[in-house]
This record gives sequence, structure tokens and C-alpha cells, in this order.
Amino acid sequence: MKRLVLIAGSIALVASACAPDPLDTYGAPQAAPDTRAPLPSTTLPAGGEAAEPVPTFAPNGQSIDVRSLDNSFILATVEIEAGTEVNWINGGRNDHNILPVDESLAWGVERDVFVPGATYAHVFDQPGVFAYYCSIHGTKEVGMIGAVVVEEPS
Repeated sequence: MKRLVLIAGSIALVASACAPDPLDTYGAPQAAPDTRAPLPSTTLPAGGEAAEPVPTFAPNGQSIDVRSLDNSFILATVEIEAGTEVNWINGGRNDHNILPVDESLAWGVERDVFVPGATYAHVFDQPGVFAYYCSIHGTKEVGMIGAVVVEEPS
């Protein structure tokens, strides 16, 4: 009986040594590469502080729509003049949120408000690149992401 226990223990030890490590991702299916163009980004001059204050512009009466449709923003990147209103429309079947990547900014909408059929609007009054995302269906870098590129009025 002791010999049978020793043999069974040896087999279990060898089997566990040959079993794949659950933390090892070798051989695991890889996610499809993200084929979207990277979002534009803003950089500050050396030293980390802007040299001049960024001007603000009054609302100009223009608007553009961005649809939240299932798990993507349609148009993912919009280019507008400062003073233009961006209207997000939840035209899909899922709740979403819209969060600026720069958490210091005070715009965006939470999930309990941006349900299917809801809208959210914000006037961008300063030039810059404002990246945003839906934290329910993505992260700050991948998934349901978008950007508003704001230029000075011509």
C-alpha cells in the first residue's frame, strides 16, 4: 500500500510540474491588434508649465454630434473651432459614461445619466486636444475612446 501511495504521489508531482502555469500567457490566444490611429496628444513645454495662459472663446452657435453606439463613439475624433458645442447622443442599447482622460477637467457625464436615448452636451471654449473614454467599455487608452481637437477660431 505504501508503494502505491508513493507511486501516486510521484505521478502527481510529475503531472503538476508539466502542467501549464496559470499565469503563463504563452500559447494563450492574443487579442487582435488595435487598428485605430492613436489619439492626438498635447505636450507642455520643458519645465511642465504652459508659457502663456490658454485663451477662451465664447460659444459660437455651432455644434457637432457624436454618437455612442454600442461600444464605440461615432465620430471617434472630431475637429472643431473653440466655442463649438459637442453633443453626445447615446444611440445604442447600453449605458455609457463620458469621462475626460485628464481628470482635472470638469466635463463629462456618468453612467446613471447617459442611458440609451440620453444626450450630453459641452461647449469647448479653449484650444487643445481633449481625449475622453467610456470606462464601462474601455480604458483611457483602448476600447471606447475618442478625442475633441479644438482649434482657435479663424
